[in-house]
Amino acid sequence: MEMFKSIDIRGLSFFNAMQLASQEFGSIKKNGILELIVDKKRNITDAISRWAKNQGCKISDIEDDPRMVRLFIRKSSRSIKI
Repeated sequence: MEMFKSIDIRGLSFFNAMQLASQEFGSIKKNGILELIVDKKRNITDAISRWAKNQGCKISDIEDDPRMVRLFIRKSSRSIKI
């Protein structure tokens, strides 16, 4: 299991992006961080934020730049197992 992982989900459909994020999130240790790189044009930041909250996690940071959005999701010790 990893403490930090970064995945680029730009260009993927919404469902493929969420499926990949969910799979990769499972490989993160408790208190670890998953960084998601999202298309600026197809911003799914709100949907991912809601998903993270439903998993018992927290968005620790969001970096918004002209080309992309980077979300950092911290997996808490009480996260729901996927």
